[in-house]
Amino acid sequence: MANDNPTPCQCRYPTCPISYTFMMEKVKTLVGVVITTLLISACASPVVEETLGSCSKGRKVIIEKHISKQIDAIADGDWQRAYSFAAASFQEVISIDQFEEVINNQYQSLILNDGFTFGECTNTEDGINQIVLVNFQESVRTLSYDLTLIAERLGVVAATEVAVADEVAT
Repeated sequence: MANDNPTPCQCRYPTCPISYTFMMEKVKTLVGVVITTLLISACASPVVEETLGSCSKGRKVIIEKHISKQIDAIADGDWQRAYSFAAASFQEVISIDQFEEVINNQYQSLILNDGFTFGECTNTEDGINQIVLVNFQESVRTLSYDLTLIAERLGVVAATEVAVADEVAT
């Protein structure tokens, strides 16, 4: 009498062309390929997704929030919070006291700003550049922010005021 309940290692039909062991080997191989693909894709940097030139809409939003938080902290006099938005490479060479001194001496427009808006955002070979237009004493100051994105941490490396002559020059 034939066995009506075959074990996982038996085939119901004596001429079954595919063995259980063969199928398990194929499943193991497929699982290995999927895991390898996931591990490789997890190591990919988000920077790779961006190309040189204009920032994507998503990246621009993140950068604007980051810079806004730093400017708001500067205007509030919260130097520790403002400093926390600086790039790690910046913090390695500039102390928080030096940071505060530079802002107080050279960037009064950030401390006493009457609002700010954002201009062009560009991916560069060195990182990201974001133009910020700061309203200050009935005029507009243009700042060029350089940022880095390292290990998914965004940080301000520098903010440089763009002179009016630089804006008009062709």
